[in-house]
Amino acid sequence: MFGLLKFIYSVFCAGKNLLDPNINPLRHTPIYIRYFTSIVLGCFWSLAFGLYAGELLTIGYNMIGHIAIISMVFVTWFVFRSAESAYGPRSKVC
Repeated sequence: MFGLLKFIYSVFCAGKNLLDPNINPLRHTPIYIRYFTSIVLGCFWSLAFGLYAGELLTIGYNMIGHIAIISMVFVTWFVFRSAESAYGPRSKVC
């Protein structure tokens, strides 16, 4: 039981850190890019969960919802990685 509670707590903390703009990989981007990217990712996540939960009566819509959720995980990962590589911490040149 303690292992399950520890797992739930770690998932909650990881999700909280993912949404914090001072911790996630978008922290090095300019503020306008961070804002726009967060809005676009939020809209796509809402669409993905809406497709997933909206039509549970038929298997076709459920499969499309699963594909939307899984693809949004990879899209978010790609956006975070590309932002980190493009705007990551750089050494100052004198």
